Amino acid sequence: MSNELVAQSEVLGALIQQVDKFQVIKPEDTKFLIEHKEHLGKVYENVHIWRTESQKQSIISDEYHPTLHSKFHQAICEQKVQLDQAFYLAKDYEMKKISVEDSKLDLEEIEDQIKDAIGIALKRLENKRHQLEIEIQFKLYELKQMEIAMKYRMDEVKGWQRIEDKLIAKMKAVGNDDDYIWNKSRGEIESFFFQFLLNYHGIAKSTDGAESHNLYSLCVFGVRQAKEAGIFKELLKKCNKKHIEALIAVNQITQEEIDEWNASHS
Repeated sequence: MSNELVAQSEVLGALIQQVDKFQVIKPEDTKFLIEHKEHLGKVYENVHIWRTESQKQSIISDEYHPTLHSKFHQAICEQKVQLDQAFYLAKDYEMKKISVEDSKLDLEEIEDQIKDAIGIALKRLENKRHQLEIEIQFKLYELKQMEIAMKYRMDEVKGWQRIEDKLIAKMKAVGNDDDYIWNKSRGEIESFFFQFLLNYHGIAKSTDGAESHNLYSLCVFGVRQAKEAGIFKELLKKCNKKHIEALIAVNQITQEEIDEWNASHS
């Protein structure tokens, strides 16, 4: 068992002992929680937060991001979100630690006051002590959850980094320079061309006239952008059958171009 897991079990066990005093959990249920605290510690450590590797790959799948360039820019967007949240979490963690220390100091003051208190004053101080003990235990529990969350935040950051490194290598292998790779606008025409052609097929399942019009308009827009940029012929070579079907449906491809594509893909 790892040191992290032991720490989680200890924090969980201490919290269970506090919860037992609430009288809301039955004694047999508290007994169950204590007996299974190590297993429950594993649950807390291993329930995956955010995305697995496969889930990351699904976000940048060809259906959503058909080019290396668009995959890369989605990846860095995802990584930035996770990194931002990791920094905020780090700040919140430190603030929570300070809060724990303040509560411990308050508890020490209460303990000193209890020594000389009597009657109602004593009872109020004892209640305050109990309240602080609960607060401290829950804050320690929250700190542990923050540690676990940070582990998964950084797993996300590092996971996206691995994906980005591979995408950069692939883009450089086909001659793309850093200016192209890091400039989101540079690859958008190609990305939109393929993305909107694939999205067009959603018209067949749509019962919403506005949605159908939007899919049609975006498809035509993507093709016209490619033509205006002078890269339509080049992109046509990369098309698959579904792309060609969409081009035919929106009347953005000639019969000669269709014949050329069929000849090259036969």
